Formats: sequence, structure tokens, C-alpha cells
Amino acid sequence: MSEKRPVLKPSTNRFAVYTLSLVFGLFQALQCFPLALIRGKLPGHASGDLVQHIIGQIYFLRQGWHWPLLLDQRLGAPAGTNIGLTDSIPLEALLLKVIHPLFPDMLQGIILYLALCWTLQPVCAVFALRSLGEKRLLPAFAAAVFASCFPTFIFRIGHAALCGQWILLLAIGLYFRATRTGAGSRPVWLLALITVLTLLIHPYLMVMAGAILGAVPLTLLLRKRNWKACAPAVMATAASGLGIIGIGSVLGYWGSASGGGYGLYSMNLASPFWPVHSSLFPSVSSSLVEATGGQYEGYQYLGAGVLLTLGLALLSRRGIKLLAQLPKQHAGLLLACLALTLIALSNRIYFLHIPVLLTHFRVPGAEQMRSSGRMFWPVGYLIMLGAIYGLRRAWPRVWPFVLLAGIALQWQDTRNIRSDVHQIELSFLEPPSAKDSQLSSIMQPFDRIEIHPRLECDGIDAIYVMQFLYAAALKNASVNTMYTARTTPQSACHPSAEQPHPLDPRTLVILTGASQRLHALRWSSLQHAKCGVWDKATFCVAADVPLPAGLSPPPLPPVLPIDQEIVTAGRQFKHEEILENGWSNPEDWGVWSEAPEARLHFNLPADVHTANLVLRMHSSPGTPQHVRVLLNGTQIAEWDVQPHDADYTADFALPPEKHSASLQLQISNPVQIGQDPRHLGLALLSLKLNRLN
Repeated sequence: MSEKRPVLKPSTNRFAVYTLSLVFGLFQALQCFPLALIRGKLPGHASGDLVQHIIGQIYFLRQGWHWPLLLDQRLGAPAGTNIGLTDSIPLEALLLKVIHPLFPDMLQGIILYLALCWTLQPVCAVFALRSLGEKRLLPAFAAAVFASCFPTFIFRIGHAALCGQWILLLAIGLYFRATRTGAGSRPVWLLALITVLTLLIHPYLMVMAGAILGAVPLTLLLRKRNWKACAPAVMATAASGLGIIGIGSVLGYWGSASGGGYGLYSMNLASPFWPVHSSLFPSVSSSLVEATGGQYEGYQYLGAGVLLTLGLALLSRRGIKLLAQLPKQHAGLLLACLALTLIALSNRIYFLHIPVLLTHFRVPGAEQMRSSGRMFWPVGYLIMLGAIYGLRRAWPRVWPFVLLAGIALQWQDTRNIRSDVHQIELSFLEPPSAKDSQLSSIMQPFDRIEIHPRLECDGIDAIYVMQFLYAAALKNASVNTMYTARTTPQSACHPSAEQPHPLDPRTLVILTGASQRLHALRWSSLQHAKCGVWDKATFCVAADVPLPAGLSPPPLPPVLPIDQEIVTAGRQFKHEEILENGWSNPEDWGVWSEAPEARLHFNLPADVHTANLVLRMHSSPGTPQHVRVLLNGTQIAEWDVQPHDADYTADFALPPEKHSASLQLQISNPVQIGQDPRHLGLALLSLKLNRLN
């Protein structure tokens, strides 16, 4: 009798595969994030978009339950701010608020959320691969490592909510289960529910998950040519859409305006293959895949391990054959991927710096996806899963060695990015600096903070202003502005709210921006406020309140030269402080107004009381502007400004005791031009004050 030789079968044990991926995910999370931060410890200091998310959660968790549910009433007061617009992960914030009485010291869950994302990312990658039909241990481990070391995943650490990319892997897995022959309706309904809930994590992720959900009925219809086969999936998709509309309406998601950027924050065609931020290719520059100035948002490098696996899978006839079957088996998913890719590329498509297609056409609603380059993420993950799946079938003998090499390459390729994440998180454990402590001491006596100009009016100093917002959040002080992803009508810029007004003893005014010295002069003269300078900002309090310690006297504002032309172009502009509000940033040629009212403020020599003002300007292209000119509230001239350069003049007089003039330009019809989100009215090229007395 011949002996039967034992055959070693590959492990497909579900428990072993998921346990290994979970352990690996936990290892990654604990490597990146300190336990103190995971437990809710507030950073000693915070920077970037992370502080925006934390501020939203701090205010939300400190106030009682109220309606509207997601509104922070003390943040962006008096209108309040929806924490969905601060990307503060509303779904997690609601859950934390339920248990907050049990953990009153836990005032942020952002780092906990990030740790959960790092833990769930490999687990959901394994789920997606097994749903595709590959259940062996080594491919599963490769999927876990590839997904955990996916450059676009790790790179998103600054936008915490967008690190929830495990949701996309979960959605992909549910798609494959929902489109199996003989599958019931449970997977597609679960996918529909997840898509609705993803709105409360981040709308971009919801759009991507929604595209995968929509692919289910489309695939079933195109595969079986039978409406009955896709009816449950159609119902689930429709129910999900209605749920998104309903929940979004109830929780105040709709009606906000985008700041623009579609076509700017896009994906470069070369980005998935160009090794930016690679540890294996450290000398590779990102500039070659930065054709618009905003394509860092379309960063899509797949990683060396994924590219090796993909390349070898496609170098085989079997691999090509598998790829050719995709339109027949998963036509809906293929169309969804094509749509997401086109949105990611936007209407300004570049390969490196070579323009492929430049058009003014926009996908309807595209401006709400201003950072459209992110939309490629599900496609990237499907490429990764397909490469693993196809490699084993394309190279049945050598695939284990290729996967092992790919795992090593992917791990090494992202070493620097992972190390940077760990260092960033460790820096949050550092105690507040002397500067942070001094700022906290200055703000301590006040429970109402006003920052002017509000970020809704002028966001150029947003990074600098965030330190004041964070300090206000730590002491739960009401603050009049907030940096948000979208602007609501309630929080929109109103120039009248930026004017000096009476201050009560509990209010601190913080003036930032280029013209803050002139603002301080106006607050002091109109409201008898006391003002002092700290760092680059000026702080003002009511006249009967002691000025906080640590503030230095404000310097005298600079005097504007008389009988001398002042050019407003870029570096030649030496008196930017005259741009009081309503102006954009100076450019190489001059400066645009970007509001219906633009103000200029002049500090004149003591011996000048009558002067002739000359402004060299033109209007927005093709749109003449009627301009009313007011000096300290009194009209002194009217101009019809044309699209060509011309000089516009006005004479004015000041009382003997006055040495400053506030000039208001009321502009009839500011317009948007092309993709520029600003409302442009007047282009100021130069100005000159001529002495008359």
C-alpha cells in the first residue's frame, strides 16, 4: 500500500487572520499615539488643523444638551458654530457627550479617534480582501500592512476626520459581499447605514462611501440585465440618500458656502506613481506633481510595495485576463471608480506639469468638493486589493516571495512618514511654553473674547489666530469667530460688526492683521479703550479695566508720506497698514477689493488738514463699478470706475484736532471671475496724497 503524504493546506482561519490584523493595528496605534492623549489629555499646545478639531470638541463637550444638536453656542458667538464645520467628528463627539458625566476630564477624543483609525485600518483591509475571495493568511497580512502603511492614509494625520479611511475599506468589502451570486440584501443595507453615519464623520468620506454604495445596484443591473435583481439595492441606496438629506437638514449641514478651490486642490495624473515623501527615494521632489499650487491635496502615492505587487500582477497574461474580466463582473464599481477619478482630476488635468485637459466645465456641486483630489482614495485601495488578489493567481509559484518583498518595501517606504507622525504626537505632551503661559495669563480675567478681523472676514492670519482660539477654549470663554471648513449665512462677514463698540469689563478685544495698530487707535479714540501690544497682536480692554500685565504700550502708527506715490504692488508696498478691511492680499501688480465695502485709513502729518487724494484703479474686467466715497461717514465723492487704469481723485478736509482719516469705498457690484472665490470690485494700483493747505 502506498503511503498518503500529508498536504499542508494554506490557513484560511478567520479567527487567526483577524486576530493578527487587529494585533498589528493596535501595535501601530500604540506606536504612534501616547496613551495620555488617547485618554483625552489636552495638548500643552496645538497647531495646524488638529487644533481646529480639538477646539470644536472642547466647546461641545462643556455645554449642556441643546438644539440645534451640533451647535457650539460659545464658539463663533453670537451665531454659534456647527462642529461639523470644524471637522470635529460629530458622531464621536455625540458618543463622548453621552458618557462625559462619567469622564468629566476628557475634553477631546480626537487622538482616541485617530488610534481607533490606526487599529481598524488593517482589520477592514483584511475584511475587504476576504470579501473579494482571497482568504489565505499571507495575502491577508499583506493587505493589513499595505493599508496601514498606505501613504495617503498616514499623510492625512493633520485632518483627523479624514483618517477614517477604514470606512472605505469596510464599504468595499460590503460591496463585494452584496454583489456575490445569491447574496441577500443584508450587506447592501448595512452599507447604506454606514454611508449615512459617515456623514457625521466627514462629508468627503460619505461621498466616497456613497459612490461604492451606488455601484451595487448598477453592477447587479449590468451583470444580470434584470431590474428585479437590483431592486433591494436600489431601495437601500435611495433610503441612504433620503437619510443623508434628512440627517443633514436636522443637524445643520446644508446651506454653508465653500471657500472655492475646485480645480486647484486636484490630483496630478502622475501622483499615484510618483514617490513623494518616500523613505526609499528621499531626493524625489514633490514639485513635479504640483502643477496648480494646490495638488498636495491630491497626494496619492500608492507605496513601493503596492506598486511592486501591481506591476508584477500586470506583467502576466493571467493578470491581464483578470483585469479584462472587471467590466463584465463589476461594471458598476468600475464606473464609480472612473467617476471618482475624474472628480479627483477636476477640470484642470495635468500629468506632471504637462496640461492634458483644461476646461471651464464643472461637475454640478463641484465647489462643495473643493479638495477634489481626495476622491481617488477608494480607487487606490481597490488597486491595492486587486494587486494582491491578482498576484496569487498570476504567479502561483512565486507570489509568496513577491508579497514578502512588497511588505518589506511598503514598511520601509513609509518609515519617515510614520516617524513624523509619532514625533508630532509626542510634541503635544510637552508642557505649555512660556509664551503660551503668558498668553493664558493675559486672557484669564476675561470670559468674552473678540478677535478682529474675524476669520470669516479675513482668514490670512488663521494659523496665528488659532493660538488665541485654543487659549479661549481652554478657559471656556466665548469667542466671536472660528476657523471653519465652510461659511454659513449666520456667520458670514458683516463689516458693521468689525467696527469699534462699547466694551464691558469682561470683554477682551484682540486685533490682528497688517493694520492692527490703526485699529487700536480707532478703538482708543472712539471707545476710550486701553490697548497694549503682545507679540504681533494688540489687546484692548474697557477704559475702567486694568490693562493685563505683560502688554507693552502700542507704538504710534506710521505717518503716511505726503506728495509721494505709494505703489501697492507686492514687495514695493511699504504701507500695507492703510488697507483697513475689505481688501485681499497684495499681489505683484497691486491689490483687489473683495467686499462690497473697502476701507482705507490714513494717519496724516500734524500740519496737514486738507489734502487731495489720488487713487489709480480699474474695475473688475468687463464690469464698471459705481463707487461712493465717504470720509469718516460723510460722502465726499462719487466715481464710475472703468475696467481700464485711470486716476480717481477727491479733496477732503479734517478738523484741526484730527490727524487720521477713514475712507470708505462703497462698491456697487463686486463679481466672481472664473474659479476665483473672491468678489472682486476695484483693483488699487497706487495712491497719492497731495497737500492742499
